Amino acid sequence: MADKISISLPKGEAMAALAKHFATIGFPVKDYNAKNRTYRPEIKDLQVRAKIMAEKDVAIQVAVGNYDIGFCGMDWIQELRVRYRGTKLHVFKQLELNRKNLYACTSLKGKLQSIRDLTAKHDFVTIISEYPNLAEDFAIRHRLKKFKIFSAWGRAEAYPPEHADVVILAAYNENTLNRIGLHKISRESESALCIVINRKSFLEKDLSHVLQFFSEQTEMNNDTQ
Repeated sequence: MADKISISLPKGEAMAALAKHFATIGFPVKDYNAKNRTYRPEIKDLQVRAKIMAEKDVAIQVAVGNYDIGFCGMDWIQELRVRYRGTKLHVFKQLELNRKNLYACTSLKGKLQSIRDLTAKHDFVTIISEYPNLAEDFAIRHRLKKFKIFSAWGRAEAYPPEHADVVILAAYNENTLNRIGLHKISRESESALCIVINRKSFLEKDLSHVLQFFSEQTEMNNDTQ
């Protein structure tokens, strides 16, 4: 009997959209919802084991080989790749699900309202984000003179202006930012849910009886950096 295929599934806001997509394409997952307290949904009639975890952990767990296949946003793939450029992660397909943008923002009420304002600041620029690697990349690309980066687990928007100059966070649109008191200084990237595969598993393991559910009109992304 072939080895079981291991799948990492996201919890949180991505879960509902992905569960609906599974139902649409007939992928036989059972109990993939927020009520599953075991975090181990059943994949019926397939040699597959699955586990639900935080979306930010999916890319890491697939990259290191603990899981063969995972589902996570491009934002978390970029967060991993910008720090570990040789990561063994293959993007199999981008799904049109949970599409959002990654923004760098300051407070609507603060004095820092542009990238130029940040680069002119002689004191430390404090950046808070769930994406510390992308935050560091942001600071380096924009040549900030001095900066400090702090990692947050959600709710980064609560820190400016008293406890942070900049937050880097995901949001669906700029109206969302305005409602929570943030001013966009740059849109860093777009993100949508992707299917990611461990590169070794992709080359050496037969994943076809899972990937066939997602293969229609698939365009392979061979950038494995």
